[in-house]
Amino acid sequence: MAFDGIVTKAITSEISQLKGSRIDKIFEPNKNTIILGIYQNGINYALNICIDAQYCRINLTTHQKANPQVAPNFCMLLRKNLIGLKLKNIITFDLERLIILEFEGFDDIDDIISKKLIIELMGKHCNVVLLDDENIIIDSLKHINNENTLRTIMPHIKYTYPTTQKRNFLECADFEEFIKNVDIKDFTTFVDSFSNIYNGISKKFINQIINKLNITTLTTDTAKEIYAYINKIIANTDSLNLNFEIDTSNNNSKNDYFLIVQDNDELFNLNFFIDDFYYDKETNEEFIN
Repeated sequence: MAFDGIVTKAITSEISQLKGSRIDKIFEPNKNTIILGIYQNGINYALNICIDAQYCRINLTTHQKANPQVAPNFCMLLRKNLIGLKLKNIITFDLERLIILEFEGFDDIDDIISKKLIIELMGKHCNVVLLDDENIIIDSLKHINNENTLRTIMPHIKYTYPTTQKRNFLECADFEEFIKNVDIKDFTTFVDSFSNIYNGISKKFINQIINKLNITTLTTDTAKEIYAYINKIIANTDSLNLNFEIDTSNNNSKNDYFLIVQDNDELFNLNFFIDDFYYDKETNEEFIN
């Protein structure tokens, strides 16, 4: 499953339990990964931020990664600006694949300082951006200064949030409003129009829900079932009532995962599922970077 807006919302909801923790380590194992070492109540956590275009994600990890002997420049900058600060807040917007980590602390003369780390998980446009308290870019993992792009991401300029022309699925008042904007001629058309019109919901996820509900014929009634189930998942993204299920529809092999509604009481269950999913236990390494 793509790390879409629903997964982003569910994963960050779990991570929000770490508000008030302190940043004590920062690593940059490779060009696509930042690891934040977080300390809370005598326990150390590692927050993995991956901006690989195909496998972008954010999740707590228990798997160590090899680090270069000399820390890259962006890593050194993050250490200078964030180590010692507390994680004040974690913010997501609707079903956007964008996370804001807000940090707060004190400088050498006990003045309050604030920083933000913006994590954009949008395929080839993924990025990690460090901002000051006035939303001025201090630096970013990727610099973007191209006339063909809508935004410039460079040090010393004001940060602007990415925009989308898609509708906000959360603003649908009911099924009748939703169905006006999608085409139920057939499954392919329905899935394409759903994902292309509404933000934060991937085609893979819609197809997996169709299979989960054993829907074989697309009608207004079965479209209503899909709509209701997705809303049920979204309604539980701030609870402990979600889990991931492995999709074994392709030759009965572990090839994907998707969110389902299911009670669980394990701390950071969704985060550590994602962590293990991308980890090859035979080689003790991630199968991607």
